Amino acid sequence: MNGRKRKAKQALVSGRASKTPVVLKVRTPDSLPARVIGLGLAGTGAAHFTAPRAFDTLTATAFPEKTRQWTYRNGFTELLLGLAITFRRTRPVGAIGSVAYVAFLANRVSSQR
Repeated sequence: MNGRKRKAKQALVSGRASKTPVVLKVRTPDSLPARVIGLGLAGTGAAHFTAPRAFDTLTATAFPEKTRQWTYRNGFTELLLGLAITFRRTRPVGAIGSVAYVAFLANRVSSQR
């Protein structure tokens, strides 16, 4: 803690007002479940590239044409969304993107049936 912050803290404890107020930024603790979900989703997205055949049958239900290409696209999307959810700063964007992605996939599956 630098000298200015220490003096401001001592002034606050003693009840005196500091001449140069210091704003202490307090961060909320990071969410472990969100990090685990984000890393799991990113890992699943990466697995689309290492073992695409495992995902082709599932992908074919929503994307019967150019299935392998869509397998890679979905893997890339899941990798990006998972990484966005993993980090606190980009978590809101990742959450909104995940909802949009699930809605897109649901729309594709329902339109193919």
